[in-house]
Amino acid sequence: LVTSYQAMVSQRIGLGLKAASRDRMLFRQELNAKIEWKRDAPSRVTVVGAREGIPVAKRGDQVPEDLDDNVRWLVINPAEDYLRIAGVGSDDEGFIYPLREGGEHDYRFALGDTTAIGLPSGKRVRIVELKIIPRRSDWRLMSGSLWFDADSYGLVRAVFRPARPFEFRRDVDAEDKKDVPAWVNPTGEVKFVTLEYGLYEDRWWMLRYLAIDAVGNLGAWLGIPFRMERVYSDYEVEGGTPPDPNSKFKPAGTSRIGDEFKDRPTLDSAARRQRSDSIGKAIEACVKAVEDSVEKVHRGQDRREIRIGTRRGIRRCTRADTRDSVLAVVIPNDTLSLLRDATLGPPILQMGDLITESELKGLADAIKGLPGPKLGTRVQVPHGLSSFLEKARYNRIEALSLSARGEVQTGRLRLDGEARLGVADLWPNLEAGITVGGTGTRARIAGYRRLATANPEIKPFGAVNSAFGLLAHRDDGQYFRATGVDLTIGHPTGGWWNLRFYAERQRAAVTETNWAISHVFGSKSLFRPNIVADTADQFGASLSVRGSKQFSQTLALSADLGVEAAGGDFGFGKGQLTLRGLITPKGPLSFAVAGSVGTSTGHVPVQSRFYLGGPPNLRGYSGGTVGGAAFWSGRIEAATSLPAARISVFSDMGWAGTRDAFSTGKPLLSAGVGGSLLDGLIRMDLSRGLRNPKGWRFDLYFDGIF
Repeated sequence: LVTSYQAMVSQRIGLGLKAASRDRMLFRQELNAKIEWKRDAPSRVTVVGAREGIPVAKRGDQVPEDLDDNVRWLVINPAEDYLRIAGVGSDDEGFIYPLREGGEHDYRFALGDTTAIGLPSGKRVRIVELKIIPRRSDWRLMSGSLWFDADSYGLVRAVFRPARPFEFRRDVDAEDKKDVPAWVNPTGEVKFVTLEYGLYEDRWWMLRYLAIDAVGNLGAWLGIPFRMERVYSDYEVEGGTPPDPNSKFKPAGTSRIGDEFKDRPTLDSAARRQRSDSIGKAIEACVKAVEDSVEKVHRGQDRREIRIGTRRGIRRCTRADTRDSVLAVVIPNDTLSLLRDATLGPPILQMGDLITESELKGLADAIKGLPGPKLGTRVQVPHGLSSFLEKARYNRIEALSLSARGEVQTGRLRLDGEARLGVADLWPNLEAGITVGGTGTRARIAGYRRLATANPEIKPFGAVNSAFGLLAHRDDGQYFRATGVDLTIGHPTGGWWNLRFYAERQRAAVTETNWAISHVFGSKSLFRPNIVADTADQFGASLSVRGSKQFSQTLALSADLGVEAAGGDFGFGKGQLTLRGLITPKGPLSFAVAGSVGTSTGHVPVQSRFYLGGPPNLRGYSGGTVGGAAFWSGRIEAATSLPAARISVFSDMGWAGTRDAFSTGKPLLSAGVGGSLLDGLIRMDLSRGLRNPKGWRFDLYFDGIF
């Protein structure tokens, strides 16, 4: 019955990147607009402020090129069911809408709490909770809590999330993942979606707040969080008259998504593949026609106009045209004024700026209380050659090492096991663990017999170190053997803290191979010797904490803290701290500095000492070149300012040795040049050690400071 309303709307969207050294913003966008909506006549939305940035590619903010399309999605039709954002699509694609007809096949429903709210006018509103409980553990099913006005049935609040995270291998049709390497297994988790409505004129429930928090993961080291927050305010609402039943007029904000799915039969995987191929060919033809047309129309004009025209045309090719013909979008001629509008507030610098702390605190209890599905048992065993190659590695202890991994998920428990064997040492690595926990704290207890590393920051078991070892006789790891049990507790998605308790037997590991592919071409090179680890039975605990903070568009800091205490054959304690600073002033150059320091007490065994060498702390030298019970290191770097692709010069310095030589020991020194892509996400360095052992060194790695 709402005939018209006016409101201000603000929307903030962020896409980030979580990695080991520092967090990054991939994309940020802010929109402010004034909505003048009419049910029975054309509506209007006026853009007040707008800016977006791609910090990993360019500096500063710009006016969004697709502003017209972006602001259209801010306009809402009060008669629409906006819970549908959780159920757009057909039954075989996307989330399954819980309140559809027949929804009881997928969901159970239960009454929850009842709350009464007294209004200043004296009216009392009774709010009733409906719990949405998924019947099975399926990422397409939603677990939610919905609050309704008991008299008008108006939606007051909704908080929901999928019954479980999405996992590519588990949830994508076999035909659809046929062309994707078997070792690729991205995952995604929607932490929550919430909608809140406000009561206006003591009658109208209008959308006030909408927020989404989600994260995608590519392997264990790279997370991609997504957050969106939209706020409607300053409502002026009129209504009371029912619409003309014979009118076919669709007011602005009416959803046209989903019409294409009506009465469409469910398709099997082969039919879906055939439809996808035909759509792909049509899109390719459409894009080619758009590029030719735009180039012809804008020939000789500014390249930016050509780029904008091409993007808009391609968007029309790649999605159904849902443009609202009854909505006028008003954009000021001076679009640069949108960047300076005071209503935008402080810029988005990091993901924590997207959803306010007060809103998160208010949602915390509701999110924790969401009902879960009845979880069954799922068994995953190795399948095909790719499952054995997925975590293959190469080093001077094992040579080529292959593993097989299995997993059983039952309820909130996950049981996993892994067996690994290297062709050189033929020393079986075995591990079995039990994990319990959800989206908050997660704990895992495990028993193991493994090849361990004394300098894990080098990532000796990663693909890059394995490739250098196999191709060029270069292995930066320092290894020992460990047999024992441990308990690890940490945050599964943020990864900003990790606590470990362990009891293990530690023994030396010796170099078992000197073969690499370079031998095929006549090389006589040998792998360097491994450390000679002390024989020890140890127990202890370690804690690592990391964090980063973007203070402004020109200053970012990050820090890592690690402490460990151990007893047994060797009693010791040690701690280390790393600080990094990134300074990006206006101008052609940016700067980075980093410093680390660590010391210990007691008698530290060889395998628990601090080690320097390699990209994390001392470029120009091999991993573990120097080690000791104490250390310090530092680096300074200057680079070109464009984040998308940088060229830099740098110098590193570091020392490690006995505690009594902390202030007098002679450090190693190096210098070099480097290049990086996407704000340091991919990094290459050519460096030279300036003090013995001198030499040139090339490094390829990920997650550099620049």
